[in-house]
Amino acid sequence: MFIVKYKTQTFSRIIQSYAMHIRTDGKIILLFTLLILQVMIVMIYVINTTPSSKLITPTRHEAVSFVNIHSAEALYKNELKYDKAQTINGEFTLKDTKTIKFFETYSNFLCWKDGVNNRGMRKNSTIYSKKCICNQGWHGSDCGQPEVVWRAIMATKQLVKLKQRKWMRRIIYTLCINQYNSAISEIIVKELYNVVDLFIICDSSDSEYNFNYSLAKGLLKVEQKKILYINTFTKVEKPFKLIFKYIWNKIHSVIKNIRDDDIIVMTDPEQILNSKALMFLKTYDGWSQPIGFRLRWLVFGFFWQHPLKTTIKKGAFTIGFMQEAYRNNNLLLQKELVDENSERDELGLVIGDLNHYGGWYCHYCQIPENIMSSIKWKNNSKIINPDIIIDKNYIEELIGMGMWLNGKTSLLRVPRYQDFYFAPEVVLNNSQKYDWLLQNFYVKLDYD
Repeated sequence: MFIVKYKTQTFSRIIQSYAMHIRTDGKIILLFTLLILQVMIVMIYVINTTPSSKLITPTRHEAVSFVNIHSAEALYKNELKYDKAQTINGEFTLKDTKTIKFFETYSNFLCWKDGVNNRGMRKNSTIYSKKCICNQGWHGSDCGQPEVVWRAIMATKQLVKLKQRKWMRRIIYTLCINQYNSAISEIIVKELYNVVDLFIICDSSDSEYNFNYSLAKGLLKVEQKKILYINTFTKVEKPFKLIFKYIWNKIHSVIKNIRDDDIIVMTDPEQILNSKALMFLKTYDGWSQPIGFRLRWLVFGFFWQHPLKTTIKKGAFTIGFMQEAYRNNNLLLQKELVDENSERDELGLVIGDLNHYGGWYCHYCQIPENIMSSIKWKNNSKIINPDIIIDKNYIEELIGMGMWLNGKTSLLRVPRYQDFYFAPEVVLNNSQKYDWLLQNFYVKLDYD
């Protein structure tokens, strides 16, 4: 009995041991199977993702291909190549516009749209049946005289009999610039775009990055259709009369319908004329010429004013008047006004006074580096002490402290929010873009 029991236990142990071996071998087989599957998956992935050409050993040696350096340079230059400026290139026709477009009709009389008080006219239509009610800052029987023009008419010794034209005069605005003083040019074009019929931009720079380059890169993109660009670099050493003749011949070759009563305006690159005054000249007959503009003399920006406060610019006359003056070799149009006491004798009408300006002369309204170039070009030896070193730090110090170029004359601070003539409308309406002209960034403490 004991022997049988012993054999039974021994047999049971053998069965259990065998079963354990079977389980262990099963795990090994499973692990081995999984390993084989992983290897097969990797092989399938490699075969499917590698091009068949790479799996075949080449039977011949392929020529090695290097980058074509000349092609790469050409591609780079093409990427840098800017679009051509969309300025006038060919014949240009000045448009004719009826003056009635800018007037409002009330019963049987006309009132200037910008000058008339519409609410007052509707409210008092029965009382004022034959008279325009003007907004503040506008004068005349038809409210067509802006304040600055009305004051000029009151101050002149000459007889002025104004008559509304049937057709507007056209204005050709000539602006001569250089590479270092072109920053204000954008403001001039934008401020006067709706008044001026054609801008003539004469550029005396021979740099690759001159004003034409800026135009091609998108500057004044919308306004370019009214811009005739002329490069005058080869003429800069010539007398003024020859330069003007060259420009005039260019204008005549492009514009085929110029009239003797059209107006030509000539200013320096930092001078912005009053748009309302120019619109008045287009609309009325009866004013005497040439027209002078008393400009507010600003320095470095619209925040500093020169102690002399104003400067007079001889700037506008008709085509007929100009042709007659040059035909008779009249030097009146070529010289600058030095003695302002004789302004009434030499000019037909001076628009602007000490409190109401015919525009803005933003003198040295450039970055410090360009101001240095301008000083060097103008050779201001009478103003600046030759012992003074004109560098960027010196210019920045002048701007910050509000000092004139001699480092002695203090400039006058212009209150931004209390002055009606602080800056042109386009500058005030785009204060973020032109902040460097509205705010003195070089001053340590700004009281504005």
